[in-house]
Parts: sequence; C-alpha cells; structure tokens
Amino acid sequence: MTQLTLSERGARGGVPLLLLHAFPLNAGMWGAQLDALAALTRVVALDLPGFGSSAQARLPDNLDDIGRLILDACAARGIYRAIVVGCSMGGYLAFSLMRVKPAFVGGLALVNTKATPDSDEGRARRFALAERVEREGCGFLVSEWPASALSPATLSSRPDVVGRVRELVAQATPHGVAAAQRAMAARPDSTPLLARIRVPTLVVHGLDDRLVTPSEAQAMAAQIPGAHFLGIPTAGHVPPLETPEEVTRELRTLVTEVRAAAG
Repeated sequence: MTQLTLSERGARGGVPLLLLHAFPLNAGMWGAQLDALAALTRVVALDLPGFGSSAQARLPDNLDDIGRLILDACAARGIYRAIVVGCSMGGYLAFSLMRVKPAFVGGLALVNTKATPDSDEGRARRFALAERVEREGCGFLVSEWPASALSPATLSSRPDVVGRVRELVAQATPHGVAAAQRAMAARPDSTPLLARIRVPTLVVHGLDDRLVTPSEAQAMAAQIPGAHFLGIPTAGHVPPLETPEEVTRELRTLVTEVRAAAG
C-alpha cells in the first residue's frame, strides 16, 4: 500500500483539521497553520505521493483513488472524521473524500479551488505539462509556477514567501507532477455535491488568483448552504502562504463552528 507522510501538531480530541496541499507544493505550505492552530485542536497535514516527504511514493492518476489513500492514512492515525481543508488540488481531493466517504467530512474549507471540471483547453494544458515534466524534469516549474500563481503583491513585496514557494516546488517529482496533472484533468464535475453539503463550510479565495477566478469561487460558495465566503485582495493562488494570518483566523472560526454544531 502506498504510504503517505503526515505532519501532526496539537492535542488529540475533538474533530481534527486535515490540511490538503496545492499542486505542486506539499504539506510545508501549511507551516503557519500547523503552528498557530495546534493550541486549539489536532492539526494534520500530509504530503501526497510524489511530493515533499512522500516523494518516492507513486500517485494514482485518479482523484478518488487518492482520496482512498488519504482515508487509509488517516485511519492509521485513528482519524475517522475531520474538518477537511483543501487548497487548489487539495480542494479537488476534498470533493473526492465527499464522494468516497461523505461521513468523513465534519467541516469544510475550500481555498482557491473550484467544483467544476476542466474545459477541453484546460485538460490539454494539463496533459502537455505532464508530458513536459516527463521529458525535462520539474526544474522549469520552480521559476514558472510561482510567477503564474502568486499575487503581484507577493511577487513584489514578499520575497520570503516567493522563496519558500520555490523551495516547496523544488521538492516535487516528475512522476508526482505528471500523475497529479492527469488526475486533475480527469476529475468529475463536483458541482452536484455542493447543495448536499450540510457541515460548516468556509470558502477562501485570493482575489488576485489567475488560475481560479474569483467569480468561480463565489459561484461555488453560493451553491453551498450556509457557506461563508472570504475574498483576500492581496493574495493569489495560495493564501495560506501569502496571507497566513487571515487564513488562520478563518480556520480558527471554522473549528469553533464545527464544535458548536456537534453540541
């Protein structure tokens, strides 16, 4: 069975936070949240196969199969229900968990992600990227991906964040990147799930994101009963790194809401 590497902080008890990273990063993107929220609850972040500390593991090219790996890894830690927090690809995996085991999701935070599938053009770009990393390796992503994903404010005035993103991207592997791109290209439409969500839900979106538009995020939030939407003007595709204080504050509120809903 494929093994996933998990990072964990905080005390056991209650519904933990499960943090699912964006492509092509790893659990290191959640460093601020792991540290800041550990006093509140148990916080778990994992590296998907082919990324970070799980670099040698093989990533299935089907998101629901990846979701099953995540459930197995959580069960091995005694986690059978969690507040699922997914950024970008992590959000797609949150929807996979809802398809595979809906009862696992006790709360939900969707960060710079969307429920709709790729367009034909989007799928073609993913396949082209998968083929490129298989030919060339991942080196080009270190320079190209941050420039396309981060906000102008981050690129111009947060050099520490830009440097950290490049460090995380550099830990990705060709097999992980290629499999992730193909899995995302083949993902189903998750829009039908939205109206059925009955847990406290937060939608966070960096408004300078050029990969997922604010209108897509707002439309998704509008279809989730009771969802709270937060737009962050100075963030791009990865607010947990670009504006960590805002994201941490909202996740703290979400944990409180989940506890209140549980009685």
